[in-house]
Amino acid sequence: MTPPSSHEERDAELMVDILDFARCHGRKILKDQMKVVGGERIQTVLQRLLIGEYLERIEKKDIPVFYTLTSKGLNLFEERLTSQLSKDSRQHVAETLANAMAELEAKPWEVMFHIIHVIGKSRGATTGDIEEYFHTYLPEIKGTSRANIYRNIKHLRMKGYIQYKKRSHLDQNQYRLSKKGEEIFYMTKIDATRNLRTAEEWDSTLKEVFKSVADQQKEDDSALFYVMEHSIPEGLDVSQIVWVLYNQGALYELKNNLDKAEESYVRMEGICEELEDTRGRIYALKGLGNVSFKKEKYTVAEQYYKRCQRILQTFQDTLLLSDVLNNLGSCLYMKDDVDEALALFCEALTLAGSDMSRRASTLYNEGLCFARKEDLDGARTAWEESLALYKEMQEPVDMKKVEYNIRQIDRKQKGDYLEKAYRRALEMGTSQDIERSYRELSEFQMNDLVALTDSLPESST
Repeated sequence: MTPPSSHEERDAELMVDILDFARCHGRKILKDQMKVVGGERIQTVLQRLLIGEYLERIEKKDIPVFYTLTSKGLNLFEERLTSQLSKDSRQHVAETLANAMAELEAKPWEVMFHIIHVIGKSRGATTGDIEEYFHTYLPEIKGTSRANIYRNIKHLRMKGYIQYKKRSHLDQNQYRLSKKGEEIFYMTKIDATRNLRTAEEWDSTLKEVFKSVADQQKEDDSALFYVMEHSIPEGLDVSQIVWVLYNQGALYELKNNLDKAEESYVRMEGICEELEDTRGRIYALKGLGNVSFKKEKYTVAEQYYKRCQRILQTFQDTLLLSDVLNNLGSCLYMKDDVDEALALFCEALTLAGSDMSRRASTLYNEGLCFARKEDLDGARTAWEESLALYKEMQEPVDMKKVEYNIRQIDRKQKGDYLEKAYRRALEMGTSQDIERSYRELSEFQMNDLVALTDSLPESST
C-alpha cells in the first residue's frame, strides 16, 4: 500500500477531530458545530465519514440537523467515554481511517441518491453540475468515476426517476425529478433518517423499490419486443423499414431465435441492395455473419464478413471495419488459422482507436491467439491491458472472464516449473528430492488443470 499523501493525512486528522468531538459530546455533533470543527474541507470529509458509516445524519422535524457517532465510529477509540484522547490513540485512529478511506467505495444506491439530491435540491441539474458535485464532495472515492456517474444517470432516467427538462439550444439540457424521483428525494431527507437506521435497511428498501420498477420494465419490454417482432408499423418508407428489420434481427439474436434473425437480415440485405444503401447492406451482412457464427458455421460467417470487408474498402467507417475484422479474425481462430486471426485482431485494434469497448474485446482475442501459440507472456500482456479497460468501464462479467484466463496462465507456468523440478530431481537429486518433487507435481495435477485455449473469442455485435 502506498503511503498516504499530506493531503490524505490532513483529511484523516480532520476526521479524528470530528469523531472525537462527537465522542466527547454525547456521541452527537450539530451541523453548525461540524462547520466550526471541519473548516473548508468539511463537506468532502463528512461525505466520506457517512459513506464509511462512522457517522449517521439525523434529520427530524422541529430539531436542528445533527450527526451521531455510530458504533463503528465509537469502536475506533480505546477511550470510549469523554476522557482526553492520547497522542498514541489519536495517531492509531488517524492511520486506521486513512487506510479505510483508501479502500472506501460508494455503493450504487448511494451514488444514485446523491444524483437525486443534486437534482432535487437545485430543482434541475445538468450532467456537468452532477459531475462537479461528485468532484467537489466525493473525490477519489471508488464507484464515483465519470463513467459510473453517467451509468447511474442513465439508469435513473431509464427507470423513470429523472427526466430531461428541455432548455434552449444554447444551454445544456437539465435533468429534473419525476414524481417517483421526488418520493425518493423526500424519503431520504425525512422518512429514511427516522425509519431506516442502517445500511442494511437502506439496501433492503431500495431493492424492493428497484425490483418493483424492474418488474414493470420487464412487462413493458416484453410488450415492446412482441410488437417489434411481429409487426412493422404502417406508413414507413422503404429506408425506414430497413432499420426496423435490423432491429427485429437483433432482437431475435438476443433471444437466440437465429433462424428468425437470419430471415430479417436476408430481407434487409435484399432491400438495401435495391436501394443501393451501402451502410444498411454492411449491417445486414454483418448480422448474417453473426448468426452463422453463433450456429458454428464459421466458413459461412467468414464469407459474410469478407463481403463486408470488400464493401468497406470504398465506404469509410473505421470503427465498423474494426468490428468486421475482429469478427473475421474470430472465424479464423475457430478454424485454427491462429496466425492470420492474430494479424486481423492487430489491425482491428489499430482501427479501434480510443474506443475502450472495442479495444478491450480485441485485446482479449489477441490474448487467446498468443495463448494458443504458447506465448504466455504475450497472452498475459494482452489480457492485462484488456482487464484494465474492462475495470475502467466497470464491466464485472468481462473482468471475471479475463481474470480467469490470467489465473490459468499462472497455473500453466507453475505446472511447467514443477515438471522441470521433477525432471531435474530425477537426474541430479536424492531420493528425498525425487519423492518431494513427485508429490508436489502429483498434487498440482490432481487439481485438473484447465486448458487455456478453451475460451471462445469475442465477436462485435
